[in-house]
Amino acid sequence: MAEYVAGLENNLQQQIAFYRQLVELEQEKQKALVDNVIERIESITAQEEKILLEVGQLEEERLYWAEFFGKEVGKKAEDITLMDLIQYSPGFEPIGQEFEKVISQLKNLHEINAKLLKSALSIADFTLRLLTGQKHTTYSNPSNKGVKNEFSQNNLINKSI
Repeated sequence: MAEYVAGLENNLQQQIAFYRQLVELEQEKQKALVDNVIERIESITAQEEKILLEVGQLEEERLYWAEFFGKEVGKKAEDITLMDLIQYSPGFEPIGQEFEKVISQLKNLHEINAKLLKSALSIADFTLRLLTGQKHTTYSNPSNKGVKNEFSQNNLINKSI
């Protein structure tokens, strides 16, 4: 059983290392989003995708190691949690704490980056509407349905081109 515990522990350490890399990349992406460097954002996204593929392979391996552990404790590999591992072997406790810390960092960075992207898209949408003369309304007057405004505003970009 010690071999399986060691294999599982090694696997989890490797996953943590990859998640740390993802945290660093999310921090770089945040700077690229603020600086509006599209090429850097694309490069970081490609790196993240490669790391996520590696994590996926490690997850499959983790299930292999967890299957042997599951037989020992009477659970399916998919149902084994870090808490189960910690109860079985207290040596997993630092791994569980590190996993929780790095995943929390990654989640927070991802949420901030998602908000930055949303803001950038809103600004781009507003600019495009401003240049084309489109109005953006949240509410519309039902009595104006089907009524066209025959007076057009002077637009920087003529939509008929």
